[in-house]
Amino acid sequence: MCLDHEAGSDAAGDVAKALMKNSSRTSVADRRAAEPKDSEPRRAVREAPDVLLVDDDTELAGMIAFGLESAGYSVKTYDSGPEALIALLALPTRGLPRLLLLSVDLPGMDGHTLHERLQTARPARFIVAFLSDRDSNTDQVRALMAGAVDYLAKPVSIPVLIVKVDTWLSRD
Repeated sequence: MCLDHEAGSDAAGDVAKALMKNSSRTSVADRRAAEPKDSEPRRAVREAPDVLLVDDDTELAGMIAFGLESAGYSVKTYDSGPEALIALLALPTRGLPRLLLLSVDLPGMDGHTLHERLQTARPARFIVAFLSDRDSNTDQVRALMAGAVDYLAKPVSIPVLIVKVDTWLSRD
C-alpha cells in the first residue's frame, strides 16, 4: 500500500518540533525558495517526493515519514518490494536522484533484490540507505557493496535520520 503522510505519532511530532525549533540548518522549503528564478540559469532539481520509504512496518514508516515531513521533506511510502519496484521504475528519470530508504525484510521481494534491480534498471537514479532489524556483517556488506550510502539499524533515531537525510541529499 502506498501512503502519502499528513500526520504521525505524538512522539515523532515532539521530536521533529524540537529538532526544527533548535536547528540552525536550512530547511528544504528554504532551499527550494532560493533556487534560481526563470531569468537565472537553471540547475538540476529533485522532483517530489524527495524521499521514498519502503518498509512493511506501517507504524514505523508512519513515524519516519512524519519526522521527515516535519523537517520539510516530501515522503512517499510503500509496504512491499514488488509494489515499490513498479512505482519506482515508473518515476520520471529527470532531475536529481531521489533518496530511497529501504528495509531488508519486505514481502514479495527483499530489499537487497529491490536495490539490485533498481541499480540495473535505473543506475544512479536513487540514493539508497538501508533501515533494517538485521545487523549482520553479511547484510551490511552486501548493501554497501551494491552502492548503498548507509545501513542503519532499527529502531532509528528520527533526529539522527533527519541529519543524515540532509547530508545525503546535499551531496548532489
